[in-house]
Amino acid sequence: DILILRICTRYTPEQDTMTFSDGLTLNRTQMHNAGFGPLTDLVFAFANQLLPLEMDDAETGLLSAICLICGDRQDLEQPNRVDQLQEPLLEALKIYVRKRRPSKPHMFPKMLMKITDLRSISAKGAERVITLKMEIPGSMPPLIQEMLENSEGMDSLGGSTG
Repeated sequence: DILILRICTRYTPEQDTMTFSDGLTLNRTQMHNAGFGPLTDLVFAFANQLLPLEMDDAETGLLSAICLICGDRQDLEQPNRVDQLQEPLLEALKIYVRKRRPSKPHMFPKMLMKITDLRSISAKGAERVITLKMEIPGSMPPLIQEMLENSEGMDSLGGSTG
């Protein structure tokens, strides 16, 4: 979820490109060919949906933390405790968004609804990884491999907290 959110916040609509954290910038065709395949259009559509929200770094960071600290993940030993940890993050985002945009009270729920979209894209991304493993015996495209390595590192960090 967080990886998708991060690259989507680095979307440049004028060039229809996304910039990764290492500075690599790819257009839609390049991302498709780099291993995203049919997932590409979903990621770019999500990036376009984020644009009207005009999220700043604080909102993106809080939304990322809310995605990470989520009690309904599989195999958590204490999901209620994780939910308790998430509550102050939700409250912080709500207060921040409402102070930043006092005339737009609907923005906080709109941001939260993006988590559902992120999860859907992430689930399809996991399916894509399985497909790639079957389609390409041996090594995966380097971009996908790097994302998986980063994701696995995040999973091991997240798994020890729950």
